Amino acid sequence: MALAVTAVIAAGISSIVMILYARKDNSWKLLIVYSSVVTKISISLIFLKAAFDIRFFVELIIIFLLLNGGGTIIAAYFLGADR
Repeated sequence: MALAVTAVIAAGISSIVMILYARKDNSWKLLIVYSSVVTKISISLIFLKAAFDIRFFVELIIIFLLLNGGGTIIAAYFLGADR
């Protein structure tokens, strides 16, 4: 239980730092921040699932990871097309 709470707090703090870092105008850095935040949310959900053993978290984690991968690929394609 303490491990899950610690992981959630660490992911929250690092996500706040990454969001503050995302204030730059560089679109590629914003894409990296987006991908990192969603990955940290997914890892936090894994720890929450381990701590509370809630059944639907597995489906939620899979959806987050699939949307993160697909969204990153699509955004990278359109950012590369601007050149």
